[in-house]
Amino acid sequence: MSIDHTHRRVLDVLESREKATVVKYFRDGLESGLFAHVREVTTDMGDGYVEARREVFGEGVAIGIDRFQVMKNFQEQLTAARRELPRALPTEEARALKGSRWLWLTNPENLEEEQLQQLPALRAQFPPLAQLADQREALRQIFDDPTLTTPAAGAVQLAHWSASARALGLTAVNQFCDMLDRWQEKIANYFLSRASNGPTEGFNNGLRTLLRRTYGMTNFHRFRLRVLDRFGHPQPQEST
Repeated sequence: MSIDHTHRRVLDVLESREKATVVKYFRDGLESGLFAHVREVTTDMGDGYVEARREVFGEGVAIGIDRFQVMKNFQEQLTAARRELPRALPTEEARALKGSRWLWLTNPENLEEEQLQQLPALRAQFPPLAQLADQREALRQIFDDPTLTTPAAGAVQLAHWSASARALGLTAVNQFCDMLDRWQEKIANYFLSRASNGPTEGFNNGLRTLLRRTYGMTNFHRFRLRVLDRFGHPQPQEST
């Protein structure tokens, strides 16, 4: 799915995620003038998507990795560590850890008071998970830091975070840091304009709703027309 963030609309839905399909879509868009003013593209960490954008747009269009995909990747590592830990714990401690996933993964401001009161005991009981949670919060603060206004500044902070996280010696963190270092340049492009694919997730929910209402639609072309009719119209821009 291709999204126009400026006008908050779905531009198109592609039948395939393959690179050749994406390349053709972008080239057609350039020829028609649809993408004449594109300066930045936000995507996930799929090589096919990234290479398609590079092949068609060249270096003149910045490729940014969605910050929420980065955080999701780290939270998956945190969850993996939480699931692995009980295997080496006595029964009572394993029971205490069970059902605590939400507490470890949720931003503190989104927790209820009762949940916040549970965290100190859990952190004291499970130091490795507390360390992971601290690293998660430190990474989130980098993305939220309004003083970081260039990719170069963001890259410096991400590199410092990676070095600090690796010092923990935790397998889950090291695996994430390998990914972060590999994609650092494109992740740091987030700080160009702080664009994200958050609105895309909203449209994805809308597409799933359409499918439920039609009890599943097997004809792709009809589905595409439904999506464009419902979500393809430019929305009024918010005043600043």
